[in-house]
Amino acid sequence: MAMQSVRALKRAITGVTAALLVTAGFAATASPAQAGRIGACAEMRAFTLTLGSGGDDLRHNSEVVVWLTGTPGGDTELQHVWGGIPNWSNRTYSISYQNTNWHVNSCSVTGIRVRMISHNGTFETNDNWNMQSITLHGFSDGGAPAYAISANGDPVKRFTGSAPEWTRRG
Repeated sequence: MAMQSVRALKRAITGVTAALLVTAGFAATASPAQAGRIGACAEMRAFTLTLGSGGDDLRHNSEVVVWLTGTPGGDTELQHVWGGIPNWSNRTYSISYQNTNWHVNSCSVTGIRVRMISHNGTFETNDNWNMQSITLHGFSDGGAPAYAISANGDPVKRFTGSAPEWTRRG
């Protein structure tokens, strides 16, 4: 009887361990977006944008535009950033609004919209880019964190001439 209990316990432990490993495997491959305001509502003035490239780089002559979505009066455009993000690397930018007089309250943001604009050089075709990761942090006048949104994937989005935009809610 004791031997049967030991075998049953071993089977239960093996089953639970297998279930945990499968769950951990799914958790490791799925990277949910994280987004939302941080703390109380605050007027945001400055941002840190980090972009990561996967197996297809962002050329030096390609431009990335980010908008805050859901803001009063429509989406609010942030300063544009330029590529030169090699394969499998990240680049961080300190940016503000396209118009430095603008401001947005962290409670009114519902997500971001991203567009890649390819500025072809001589003998170049449209740029394609695998965006492996994106993180945007918004800061209040005093520099306190007010909003954050991020996504990771393999890739999060493959930008092409026919599919140049991506949106994330949160």
